[in-house]
Amino acid sequence: MMKNIYVLTVFSLFITGVLSGIKAQYCVSGCNSNTFVYSTDPNTLEYDNLISTFHSSLAKEKDGTFKIWGEGTANDGGNLFSPTVIGAAANFVYTGTPLKVAGGSNSTTVKQFALLTTDGLYVWGSNGTIGAAANGALIAPAIKADSNFSKISVNGKTDGLPTGVSPTDVKMMFGSYRTLAIVTCTGAAWVLSFNGNKNGDGTAENAANNAIWHRVKTADPGNPDLTNVVAMRGTPNALFALTSTGKLYTWGNGTYINNGGAATNRTFATEVTVPAGVTPKMIGMTQSGAAQTYYLLGTNNKLYGMGSNNQKQLGDGSTTTRTTWVQPQKITDQAGQGTGVLENIVWFSANEHDNSSAAAINVLTTNNKLWAWGSNSGNMIGGTSGTGAYDPIYMPGQTTAANGLNLTDEVVAVETGGHTTVNVKKCSQYFGYVGHKTNGSMGDGSTTPPADPNPNTYSYSTAILIVCGADAGPRIQNLNICQGTTANLNNAVQEANPSEVEWHATNDVASPVITNVTAVGPGTYYGFFTVASGKCRIVGSVITVAYYDAAGAYANNCTCTKDGSTTTGGAPTKFGITTLNKLSRWPEAVPNGFIALESKDKGFVITRVANSGVITEPKKGMLIYDIADQCVKLYNGSFWRCLKKSCNDY
Repeated sequence: MMKNIYVLTVFSLFITGVLSGIKAQYCVSGCNSNTFVYSTDPNTLEYDNLISTFHSSLAKEKDGTFKIWGEGTANDGGNLFSPTVIGAAANFVYTGTPLKVAGGSNSTTVKQFALLTTDGLYVWGSNGTIGAAANGALIAPAIKADSNFSKISVNGKTDGLPTGVSPTDVKMMFGSYRTLAIVTCTGAAWVLSFNGNKNGDGTAENAANNAIWHRVKTADPGNPDLTNVVAMRGTPNALFALTSTGKLYTWGNGTYINNGGAATNRTFATEVTVPAGVTPKMIGMTQSGAAQTYYLLGTNNKLYGMGSNNQKQLGDGSTTTRTTWVQPQKITDQAGQGTGVLENIVWFSANEHDNSSAAAINVLTTNNKLWAWGSNSGNMIGGTSGTGAYDPIYMPGQTTAANGLNLTDEVVAVETGGHTTVNVKKCSQYFGYVGHKTNGSMGDGSTTPPADPNPNTYSYSTAILIVCGADAGPRIQNLNICQGTTANLNNAVQEANPSEVEWHATNDVASPVITNVTAVGPGTYYGFFTVASGKCRIVGSVITVAYYDAAGAYANNCTCTKDGSTTTGGAPTKFGITTLNKLSRWPEAVPNGFIALESKDKGFVITRVANSGVITEPKKGMLIYDIADQCVKLYNGSFWRCLKKSCNDY
């Protein structure tokens, strides 16, 4: 017979909130379409569906596949000349389901990449050397010194993650030179670094600290943990965080906090003042040498910059360092865009993963137009007058060629690398590329050195790439359904007018149109604009309809419940605690319970600890309240998990 635990109403409501995933709501599984020109919510915004280091790039496709290409990207540190699935066919042998990727580099010879699966962290890439010692491009050589793809352990933890963090707890994984940083679904920030004194917990760089994860703490009195983090970006020398409450923090070497002061080294996360009246949407950084530059995009579509400006990376028409926030400017009228403050920006990408001195940024506007400014090293932003520094350029790298970027094109995604830029435009399944073409960096499959190794115009003669959140046809999203149900494809359409989209079972606009789109089963479906829409029908967009997985996603969306027994003839509850006057036959009158608690004005408090890591001998089934992660946790015999609404997934 099922036993019920009867508790007072206050406690029941508290547990319900935790089970509903209050602190975990900022994690999005699958293809997160809150990105690029379609990004809106700062708390769930996806920064990393495209990643570019120096001469190499990674992409997450809409079906969850990760691809990689360019210099040093093969499983043994060699080159890949076209986008290649990170999987067994290319000798990337791992267990588990891929979740995240990251990368960091130091110019041409030193770069490392990380793949996070449900089994743990895998690292590979051309690690380089300084003298006879391994250099380390992402993580310390003490953790991994060779170039081959393999799983790592950190401080004895076999999944390579911090204590108390499992792979599915990771919301964001950011890489830069000698830097790997993660944000958890509960808002914790962790750093594994050996450059820039940016551990964030006051500790110094040394052999021991370089090889362990550090929980970031603030500079507030007592140095409490930095909490409620939803994004963390940075450079090889400093990091920058955004919280769900709209606060900004920075730490590391050469940092600025919008107070008019000079660059300062900070070993704890220190609050950065937000421009008056601005709600942060997106953050980023770049650097020139060791000099730091910050970017902040508000929900008002205004971009702000601060810090070093020696390569015009702030876009304000000068090379003057700015110790408070400034906005980019349209210095000259280009193609009728006028002059003045450059606004209506919905997305930006700065060179953040590489240790080169090329400080540059690309941005996208509300009408899907591209601007870029800063360093044009290797023609990386498509400047036409050499490889120097540029004020903001409208639709840089443009050409009238059929396979190029035309003034009328709409760009929906962009990523700035150490010597290159990658973008996606409407009506082309092939991604665009500008900058240094070498060792597979363009991803066009060519192994022959080009006649012009530094083209300054975009080419889309590359490879097909279906980037998550960057539909080249209609904007549509994947659907998940519960077992025994069907999907309505109309619910996948994110265009303003869903009637402009038609559906096909194959990626061919000439194939039969699906007539009943309101009740389809699991499968792959292709959306094209209708003839009546007058829009581009050359390229469609793909989605999958799939059943929710058997783990948390299914539990949260296809709720399974089992009511407790209410049989009046059940076994009486033998033990109770009450703050009320004892009733007749209480708690025996409450059937089927193990313990009954009763009060009208008191709450139930379980053991509160600073964090689950302080429990040295946890026992399976143990419950605590984790102050750091702000949730009730259960130890399942292997690790601690915040309680959430689920179906026996603990």
